[in-house]
Amino acid sequence: MINDRQVVDLIERANEADPVCACGRHTTPVFRDGVVWLECSYLSEPKESRFSRLVAAATAFSHTHARIVEVPFAAESAT
Repeated sequence: MINDRQVVDLIERANEADPVCACGRHTTPVFRDGVVWLECSYLSEPKESRFSRLVAAATAFSHTHARIVEVPFAAESAT
């Protein structure tokens, strides 16, 4: 069973190992659906125009989006 300190350690190590995306923007740990992901900050920015949404969809594969750790106690505390 993984504990809080181990989760934090895994997140910090992942962020230190890959602090910048290939596009040059910083990476950010993001919690979504019980999993912590390391992803490019560009992916979470709001896209105002149709053109910017199209560009974001076309280039999403080239940005950092890596699974760091599943957080088992997130599901337990939600119930």
